[in-house]
Amino acid sequence: MIVTTSGRAGADVLVRARALSSELGGRFIERGQHSLQRMRRRFGEQGILVVSERELRYEDGEEALYFHPSMANIRVKRLMKGESDPMIAASGCRPGDKVLDCTAGLASDSIVFAYAVGEHGSVTALESQPLLCAIIQDGLARYESGLPDLDRALRRIEARCAHHLETLASLPDNSYDMVYFDPMFRRPVHQSSAIGPLRQLANHDAILPEAIAHARRVARRSVILKEHERSGEFERLGFEHKLVQASNLAYGVIHP
Repeated sequence: MIVTTSGRAGADVLVRARALSSELGGRFIERGQHSLQRMRRRFGEQGILVVSERELRYEDGEEALYFHPSMANIRVKRLMKGESDPMIAASGCRPGDKVLDCTAGLASDSIVFAYAVGEHGSVTALESQPLLCAIIQDGLARYESGLPDLDRALRRIEARCAHHLETLASLPDNSYDMVYFDPMFRRPVHQSSAIGPLRQLANHDAILPEAIAHARRVARRSVILKEHERSGEFERLGFEHKLVQASNLAYGVIHP
């Protein structure tokens, strides 16, 4: 992977790009006057991480991946109006809760949890893929939505580059109120354009029963799985309660 900058980068952006290339095992290339396509031809790499003053943006020549709240923006606005959110309702999340999101992706669900738990709660978001984690860490720290309450929710999230199984195994009993899983679906909902660019970089491994066993030990109130309604994952992983939503999406809940 090439790491470069936007066309007119300041000194701080250059420092950030060099640091990221080292952290992610990439190859730092001065942007100069080169287009991204010219850099791909010259250096034989398709994936390019572009560092700018505004964001981190991963380009592969066909799609671009960058941090954005996506549907979390709309969902938080609904919560602000006093409307319900299916994930919050299924999990039983309350202000002041401590939430562990085991499969952060671009942190959309973490953002909704962070708004719901409020300033006295906390959300820890785990992402096993280093590039994705770097993008969400940068976005959570810098993204400006124009909604102060939403921006405060972003800043409250602690994003860690870690695999959920190793983290869960290391945690003491009853250390979080809820533990949440939203893996890449076993039966993808291909019409979901919001996660299209995410698919190439995400961890596609299935959740192991061992992870659920640890989650039951770690969670004080609930373990939640978001999956395709007919994926078979709820039955395989022992989720007795399943709340079906629209578009074949469902939430499975275990109360330890």
